[in-house]
Amino acid sequence: AIAVGSAASFAQTPAAAPAVGPALVAPTIAVVDMQRVLVESAAGKSIQTQLDGERRRIRDQVTKLEEDLKNGENELRRQRSVLSPDAVNEQAQALQRKQADAQRIVQDRQEAFQKGQNDAVNVVGDNMRDIVQQLATERRIGMVLRKELVISMVDKNMDITDDVIQRLNTKLPSVTVTI
Repeated sequence: AIAVGSAASFAQTPAAAPAVGPALVAPTIAVVDMQRVLVESAAGKSIQTQLDGERRRIRDQVTKLEEDLKNGENELRRQRSVLSPDAVNEQAQALQRKQADAQRIVQDRQEAFQKGQNDAVNVVGDNMRDIVQQLATERRIGMVLRKELVISMVDKNMDITDDVIQRLNTKLPSVTVTI
């Protein structure tokens, strides 16, 4: 009987209360679709237009270089029977140097293209981050995530992409791509 009374009195003893600190407030979270900003913003479109033009120029230059090399090879084949072996070797080496030069030119153009694209996209990204920070401050948003990192989003109002695009269009209507 003593054990039952002890258990009953133990059950009625309140447990120690956990330490109370400041109440946690649910953070306000927003998302931005950075890829959509790059595709739909005026600055992103201006970059794409310039890059498309540069791609065409590079492709045209590569086509011309390939045609020149092919013509050189054909010319060497035609003259092979009338030229001395030394002259054939000399022209073959000249053609190989032309080929190496063409490869260097194409590689340099591609690297310059990539650098120009990266630099232009970085300008948009820097401005986009500033705008996101402004929106976060104005709306008291505690955290902004890239949309592609979000698995599920029930409240579509968390997406501030349209607002970012609108402000970016005002702040940065175009970006010059330097290649």
